Amino acid sequence: MLDAIRQLEASPASASEAELDDDPMLRFGTVKLIEIIGEAANMLTKELRAAHPEVPWPLIIGMRHRLVHDYFRIDTAIVAEVVNEHMPALKQQLEAILADLPE
Repeated sequence: MLDAIRQLEASPASASEAELDDDPMLRFGTVKLIEIIGEAANMLTKELRAAHPEVPWPLIIGMRHRLVHDYFRIDTAIVAEVVNEHMPALKQQLEAILADLPE
């Protein structure tokens, strides 16, 4: 999940709604990385997710399902909001979880 977030951060273009609308490959790549994050979240154990209720796991997983199964109705405004407003917080939460895991 962190690798996908870092790839989103490293994108040469920002993920504004207009840029996602104008650049099909940027939109596709951005959506794919969000899908990967959601799939990875879904693959975590229920126990790990339950131990970290501060992370909106159902929303992350639900976003993945929506992007995969309702592809032709993707709202680029929501995608841009997820990347720009929610990913930084998720990154911090995931880093904190990883720091607390036993080695």
